[in-house]
Amino acid sequence: GSYMLYELITPENIQFLKNVSNWEEAIRQSAKPLLENKTIEPSYVDAIIKNVKELGPYIVIGPEIAIPHARPETGVNKVGMSILKLEEPVDFSNDQQERPVTLLFCLAATDSTSHLEALSELTKLLVNEDSFNQLKNSTTVEQVRELLASTSNIQHV
Repeated sequence: GSYMLYELITPENIQFLKNVSNWEEAIRQSAKPLLENKTIEPSYVDAIIKNVKELGPYIVIGPEIAIPHARPETGVNKVGMSILKLEEPVDFSNDQQERPVTLLFCLAATDSTSHLEALSELTKLLVNEDSFNQLKNSTTVEQVRELLASTSNIQHV
């Protein structure tokens, strides 16, 4: 089956933090809810960090946005996604190019297809300037959930 963004990013998967000390901590923090609800294993988080160290910041997909993820076989139990929103950007730079990130969407996929619906909804949300700004300005779980609901076309009550 496929999952909607609204279904995957449950209230407990939404975190707000003022700052983190470095990109590695940002990844660990973004994955925390998924670890706590057993969506992923610690090995998955380690795999993401190892990949970034080896391959560079492939998870930074646009200005301010990172989608930490690794391969399903590195420790995913079920499909999931979490949001970490930072007040102060953390830098993912390499090769002298700065890559400040304030929004991290940790993605856990079990195969190559079941998360695609949610991922395309996420893309839709991020490329739309209005919804992206709304997300950037949100300060509560409720505001984020409302935005996700409208992106997933769900009546949010």
